[in-house]
Amino acid sequence: MKIQLFALCVLTMLGLSLKAQAPGTGRALSVEHAVPFGTIAGKLLLVGNYLVFVDEQQPEASFVVSKGAIERLTAEGAEITVLTRDSVRNRTGEVKRLSFRVAPGTDPALVTGWYGTGVSASAPAAPPSPSAPASGGDVLTYSANHNHRIGECRGRLIVTPDQVSFESVESISHSRRWDYRSIREIKMDNPYQIEIRAFTGGNYKIRLEGDGMDPDVYKTLVDRVAMARAGR
Repeated sequence: MKIQLFALCVLTMLGLSLKAQAPGTGRALSVEHAVPFGTIAGKLLLVGNYLVFVDEQQPEASFVVSKGAIERLTAEGAEITVLTRDSVRNRTGEVKRLSFRVAPGTDPALVTGWYGTGVSASAPAAPPSPSAPASGGDVLTYSANHNHRIGECRGRLIVTPDQVSFESVESISHSRRWDYRSIREIKMDNPYQIEIRAFTGGNYKIRLEGDGMDPDVYKTLVDRVAMARAGR
């Protein structure tokens, strides 16, 4: 099973505060994604120029939409509607209309406000090529698990040009985001085990599923950390 490179983004823009221990922490909204056969529970994440939907039951069906690929985004009450220029693949297949209902107490204006700021210069409007390496404006996501002292939680590891994040779909308190300046070291013993050692907040071990992380992607991460550390 190939590592999926999503051109979305990035799962979201978020109504709940992520309890991260590093700079660059974002927000996440609990939502239901409307599909022909019912609804799918998940998290909507806003990551830079990307809107990300994390499918809680089937993480491999999560998807990312770049802000530049959105033709229109509107909110009416708790309902958020996103119309895209290109098709997006969810559980049901290829679609150009995405509908979400935010959880009670969550303000959908977080999403419309994110969209209204326009595309920032830090990431491209166009989605990345699925076969491209994690460089430039590309976004890579991996099905992953965070090991606890007892047990673990499922989620996704998201690699962007500006940061690395683990978004838990089972325990939001275990979600973390690190900009590259905040990382002391990234260690990968094998393609399926990665450890992030931050200057503050301790170490974080993540187990990747599927094919794991390509060595070229790992090298890119190490280079980004070294360059960011040089600028501290």
